[in-house]
Amino acid sequence: MQLQGKRVTVFGLNRSGVAATKLLHTRGASVTLTDKRTSEALSAEITILNEFSEPGEIQKYLGGHPTECIADIDFIVVSPGVPLDIPILCEAQAQNIPILAELEVAARICPAPIVAITGTKGKSTTTLLTAAILKEGGRFHNVCIAGNIGVPLATEVQNLTNRDIVVLEASSFQLEGTFTFHPLVSVVLNLSRDHLDRHRTMSDYREAKQKISANQTTDDWMILNGSDASVKDFAASTAAKVVYFTDKVGRENPSFSGTFRDGTELFAQTDGVRERICDLKDIPLPGAHNLQNVLAAAAVGRILGVTGAQIRTALQNFDTSHTALAHAFETVRTVDGIEFINDSKATNVAAVKAALESIEGHRVVLIMGGYDKGNDYTPLCEIVRNRVKVAVMLGEYTQQIEKALADTTDIIKARTMTEAVQIAYKQASAGDVVLLSPANASFDMYTDYKARGVDFKDAVHALQQLK
Repeated sequence: MQLQGKRVTVFGLNRSGVAATKLLHTRGASVTLTDKRTSEALSAEITILNEFSEPGEIQKYLGGHPTECIADIDFIVVSPGVPLDIPILCEAQAQNIPILAELEVAARICPAPIVAITGTKGKSTTTLLTAAILKEGGRFHNVCIAGNIGVPLATEVQNLTNRDIVVLEASSFQLEGTFTFHPLVSVVLNLSRDHLDRHRTMSDYREAKQKISANQTTDDWMILNGSDASVKDFAASTAAKVVYFTDKVGRENPSFSGTFRDGTELFAQTDGVRERICDLKDIPLPGAHNLQNVLAAAAVGRILGVTGAQIRTALQNFDTSHTALAHAFETVRTVDGIEFINDSKATNVAAVKAALESIEGHRVVLIMGGYDKGNDYTPLCEIVRNRVKVAVMLGEYTQQIEKALADTTDIIKARTMTEAVQIAYKQASAGDVVLLSPANASFDMYTDYKARGVDFKDAVHALQQLK
């Protein structure tokens, strides 16, 4: 991608916006920045900008998006958090100014092949598992982890070569602004209702996810969840070679191609030939939902030449302390025989359902609530009725959850996390599980799901002081 002399406006001065700005500036583009936040709120980001640019080199429009920010430019780069339908971007579209995601720009420059992983839940975990498996395989000089997991691809591309490989977590927000994005391997883990405050309809959300394979060819691979009917349909819209992962296929299906569970063992199968990967006890992360993530990561490994034995070693040595795994079905502690689990990262209904399915043989006190992204909570009714003894609603905007679950379990409201944890503790008995799995974003009370998870853990640790 030729950037020398191009005039570009970057919308959104978050991590991706800063990374895109540095990449564009380094490659000789004339960059303008705009963000609705003020310079005071962006002081940390501006400090970073000043480290790689001289005063006045990068024009900034802060505190809003005036029409001047799109005047006489070649294209726009948007950070994932910036909706494409804000008025100034609608005006840019009317003027036929190209609007590209940070991911699109970085991927055009990236010399290394890309494994791109998307889905409603499980993306970060599968990204880390895949990277660990590819590192164990030893075929690539460097295995780079990037994308929605925390490090923008724009930060990494200048240090990569064609001997490396990128394992990329791709969100719908990143994918919707791509046009030529072309991974060697694409992975779709699952698809369920989420982010409809941004995408408006499930059709639009699905369309954004499908961009992950839009430019793949017969030389590429697509890995799909064979247990998810809505994901299996993606096979009809790609030219890539398609394989599947599933925990529901056993020895009775010799035509299956991909990874699967048979009893207590995981296998890979191609042309009817099976290779053992590992036993269930080798899976390094708790919860039935992580079986799917392991199967998806193993499928990537087999496509890229990693043996079953190497995959097993990677799983056995997997580092579960990575920060991206915090707040994802994370055991905090046990108090008086009650286990407390922090699943603050569960910001949609599918993630909550997966968490509850992973808790077998225990009654659950479930803490839910937060900023509603257009969720449909009815898929939770059956499992809540069967496994949840009390649901604690946290926050002001829980009416939709309460309405959906009204006939399934007892519901108690709480105003703060401390109050929610104390209520849950009093309602639970030895052998029960208290699960924070909100089904919602955190923006009604917290800056992000991490802050919410930390508050939960602090409240759990404070229980001992109350006794």
